[in-house]
Amino acid sequence: MITKNAEANLYQLVYISERYRADGDQVINDIKLQAESNNQKLNITGALLFNDRYFLQYIEGELNAINSLYNTICNDPRHNNVRLLLRKEIAERDFSRWSLGVKKLLDTEENQDLLSLLSMLGQAKSVSESQLDWFKLALK
Repeated sequence: MITKNAEANLYQLVYISERYRADGDQVINDIKLQAESNNQKLNITGALLFNDRYFLQYIEGELNAINSLYNTICNDPRHNNVRLLLRKEIAERDFSRWSLGVKKLLDTEENQDLLSLLSMLGQAKSVSESQLDWFKLALK
């Protein structure tokens, strides 16, 4: 677990990507296991929200570390059409308790607004921070 003490050069990066169609949910367990180990070493925290079509991930840490991780994700064959939605400096982490928290967004009545927003973000040319805040709430 990462403490919430003030950290210098702390950034948050958010991206969306399309899942490789042949991957089942087992790939999520593989990603989580690999990421937990790597992220702890790099002092990276974050959360991954996914459904059958998309990954939406928040990554927090030192700028060079999160940029390097993002480049790795862009070259990962499990991700297609990776798009950066937000990169900003932050005062404290939103996901300090997770090296990688993972949540599947199930197709239920209570999740319809989030599923619609996720689908819209997957197609959008730009996104606002307020739109991304809905996902932050879903992940916490």
